[in-house]
Amino acid sequence: MMRIAKSREMLVLLLLIAMLLAVATVNKAAIYPFTLINIVNSALFLVLLAIGQMFVVLTRGIDVSVGAIAGLSAVIFGFALNGGLPLPVAMLASMLTGLVAGAVNGAGVVFVGVPPIIMTLSTLGIYRGLMRVLTGGSWIEEVPQSIKTLSVTRVVSVPILVWVVVALVIVTAVLMARIRATRNLYAVGDNREGAFLLGLNVSATELSAYALSGLFAGMAAIVFVAQIGFVPLQTGQGQELKAIAAVVLGGVSLMGGTGSVWSAVIGAIFLTAVDSMMIFLHVPGSWNNAV
Repeated sequence: MMRIAKSREMLVLLLLIAMLLAVATVNKAAIYPFTLINIVNSALFLVLLAIGQMFVVLTRGIDVSVGAIAGLSAVIFGFALNGGLPLPVAMLASMLTGLVAGAVNGAGVVFVGVPPIIMTLSTLGIYRGLMRVLTGGSWIEEVPQSIKTLSVTRVVSVPILVWVVVALVIVTAVLMARIRATRNLYAVGDNREGAFLLGLNVSATELSAYALSGLFAGMAAIVFVAQIGFVPLQTGQGQELKAIAAVVLGGVSLMGGTGSVWSAVIGAIFLTAVDSMMIFLHVPGSWNNAV
């Protein structure tokens, strides 16, 4: 119990509550249930990107291409939907795109020996360029109603996408706690050489971290398209830095070996809440990046 009370996640959660209460003294609408639900709903895209980023950072790596992977996955998702593929198949295509793109990052880092920041910066440009090539520089403006329905359908006044992502977060957290292989992420991040001497497959662990990062970016793309109903070329642009900020804010160490799924989730919700509170305080949107 004391460990939870002293955790970085709890500190950020308390700061989040304090911020909401402070803003509520100026505008009570900031703490209405509808507002809180909308904040979480708005955070879903960043939450998924941050969880994926967490896997990489745990191994003492970094992935600055997650936004571009999400953008590329969104393009493939949009093409699949407009091509007449069933929604589940289109979702699978988006996730596979993310998984493959992430695995490419991992392969470059693990097998070629390219530093993570250089490798993922390179693929960021490649994936962004590929988006433009595939779309001809145009947005995918029309997607079937079936995907749009996901964003407007509510269960107990909460968007169904929120329930789905919450379930995904819980499952991921449980698997991270129960599956022994996931502990390898912490071991490799804490002491790569020591993990190797203990017989852990360091290369496979690092490769899987980048692949998982891409997979979650592919999932984030599905949420993004469902929420806005089209695929702009700016999809995911700049979100890689927010994902890194979210995991670090939530308590995942850039030195590796420390952090959890909840770190990424709380960090992402906190950053989204900051943007939302600026609206209630009538701060011009041009100040968002500065804050």
